Parts: sequence; C-alpha cells; structure tokens
Amino acid sequence: MDFQVKSGLKFGTVLFLALVAAGIVVNGATVIDTGETGVVLRLGKYSGTMQEGFNVKLPVVDQVVKMNIRETNSHVTTEVSSKDMQTIKLDLNLIYSLNPEEVGQIYKKYKTQIEQILITPTLLEVINSIVANYDIAEFVSHRSEISKKIENEFKNRVADSGLLVRSVSITGHDFDDKFNASITRKKIAQQDAEKAKYDLERVKLEAEAQKVKANTLTPLILQEKFLDKWDGKMPQYYSGNGLPFLTVK
Repeated sequence: MDFQVKSGLKFGTVLFLALVAAGIVVNGATVIDTGETGVVLRLGKYSGTMQEGFNVKLPVVDQVVKMNIRETNSHVTTEVSSKDMQTIKLDLNLIYSLNPEEVGQIYKKYKTQIEQILITPTLLEVINSIVANYDIAEFVSHRSEISKKIENEFKNRVADSGLLVRSVSITGHDFDDKFNASITRKKIAQQDAEKAKYDLERVKLEAEAQKVKANTLTPLILQEKFLDKWDGKMPQYYSGNGLPFLTVK
C-alpha cells in the first residue's frame, strides 16, 4: 500500500513538473510574423526587439508587443482655409512604414500610437500652413504643386522619427456650399454675357448685310424687280427719278 502511495506521489510530482516545464516552454516562446517586429518589455522596461520567426523570451518577466512594419495607407479628411478665407474640404492619402531598425525607439516615444501622436497632428499642421498661401482659385490650378509641397514638408518634419514616408497626395477637394453657389452664379453670368455678345455680333452682321444689300440695289435693279412684279396696270403715282412706285392703286 505504501509503495502504491509513494509511486502515486512520485508520478504526480513528475506530472506537475512536466506541466510546469511545458508552461515555461509555451510562455517562453513567441512567433513574430512576416512584416512585424517584436518589442520586448522586461518588467515593463524596453529591453530590445525580436525579428520575424521563432523567438524565446523569459516567461512572466518578458512581454512582447508586435509592431507592424509593412507599408500602411492612412486616409485623412480635413477642412482648411485658403488665403482669401474660403473653406476647402480636403481628402489626402499617406503611405508610410516604420523603419525596422528604429522600431524600439519609435515604441519608446510613441508606443503604438504613432498615428495619433505624430502623424496626424503633423500632417494637419503642414496642410494648413501650405494651403494658407494660396487663394481658392490658385488652389484649383496649383493642386499638384500644393500636394508635392505638403509631401516634402511632411517628410522634413518627420525625418528623425523613424517614419519612412513613401507619398502624400491630395485625392479630392470640395468647397463649402456658399462658394459652390457663387461659382454656379458666376458660370451662369458668364454664359449670359457670352450669349449677349453673340446676339450683338449677330445683329451687327445682319445690319451690315442689309446695308451692303441696299447699296447694291441700283435704279436698274429696282426697275427689273418692279417689272417682275408688275401686273400690267399703270401706276397712279411716279417717283421723282422717273421710276414708278411698286404700290399701285
């Protein structure tokens, strides 16, 4: 009986130790996916980074935060004021990634909130400062130039942050309702002015044509026209130049 009890206790101990060891192995291993870097926090303090693949950590002591280092598309929608104080609604697209070699420093500064803390506020500040140099008409005609200026300035602002900026581009814009209404009224006024100008030119041309036609109606031609219409009756009155009037009694 004692032998069985001892054997049972020994087996239980071995099983317990095996489970503890398995737990240690499981908790001491981590896998980093392709396109990610692992930030190791040892007792809450930054300790280093892990590359993609199988990695070993200290159970309980180490925590691994996975950071995405793939290219990311970030869409920003905002309203800005032009130089002539018109409101412009802008849609922008930002493509960026994190420098794998600087992920640790990025985490120490921004944790996992680099968009909220760095990217969005900086981009909005750059947009406002650049668009404010153009009135609304210039914005429309120089949109590509403005987009490039925003990209270059944003890259300069985040150059030492570990952020790799591929592109920043304006993908759409719109104006407030009042300005859109004024643009519509302006287009209608331009169309009306062009129509009035066309009508005036038409009237002038017709008048000139009538003048030319009148100048070409010589007495001989008038007499021929009269003869074409004459019904054979003699007119009651004559004109002073010897030609009969076309109106007969």
